[in-house]
Amino acid sequence: MTIATAHDDIGDADALKRLERFGGLKLREELTTLFLQEAPERIASGRAALAAGDVAGIRAMAHALKSSAGQMGALRVQAICERIESPDHSPDFAGALSDLDEALSSYRSWLTTAFPRQESP
Repeated sequence: MTIATAHDDIGDADALKRLERFGGLKLREELTTLFLQEAPERIASGRAALAAGDVAGIRAMAHALKSSAGQMGALRVQAICERIESPDHSPDFAGALSDLDEALSSYRSWLTTAFPRQESP
């Protein structure tokens, strides 16, 4: 199994390939760029909600980011968001937000290996 045809705990290459089949390489790259720009902003909004004591705001951020992460094959980001979003327990929100930063960084690195950017001729 190669990284380009499988998934691991960081990323799911098949999710990105589905995007590419649907709208081509340009769509996949545009959505990837958008996700990588917006995810840190969403995590920052989670930190602002935490500072304000707004648990519902933290969980709402996690819900939105979980959806985007799922579409982009960011499996670890998605799993952490599920943990934050769960009403069944109260996670360490500050720790979970730090985990999101780390997971996003790992996903970014994974992307460069799994889908190296293609240079225009």
